[in-house]
Amino acid sequence: MELVLNMQRMFEYMQLKLLSTPFAVLKLSPSEPIPTWATQSNHFFISKTSDELSIICPEQAVPSEVEASKAWRCFRVDGDLEFEQVGVVATVSKPIADAGISLFLVSTHDRDYVFVHVDSLEKAVETYKSIGFEIIVV
Repeated sequence: MELVLNMQRMFEYMQLKLLSTPFAVLKLSPSEPIPTWATQSNHFFISKTSDELSIICPEQAVPSEVEASKAWRCFRVDGDLEFEQVGVVATVSKPIADAGISLFLVSTHDRDYVFVHVDSLEKAVETYKSIGFEIIVV
């Protein structure tokens, strides 16, 4: 019950900024160096494990010979959220999952980013707006 109340309070001041740039998601071998083309924009996400080098970056940055899943759109979670705030990821992912939309999420120290494929973008926007989120296109 407390999680539900926390989620309802978050809706009161949470904004989602829909970034105008379409993103690509790709996986490289963990032995490959981080390509410079992946780091040349305002928003990119890179993680490396023993299994893979994962990159999320604007799709226009990805060379044509590199295999990537393209046409992903990104909602940036904004608002006065504390680092220790409980339930932020659930608040932004549960409504989308409940609507039958596939998503993936990236978290940084200050923000969470929700990615949905462009084929589901309109339904995601409608879902978020129907529960009280403010969507701002940037």
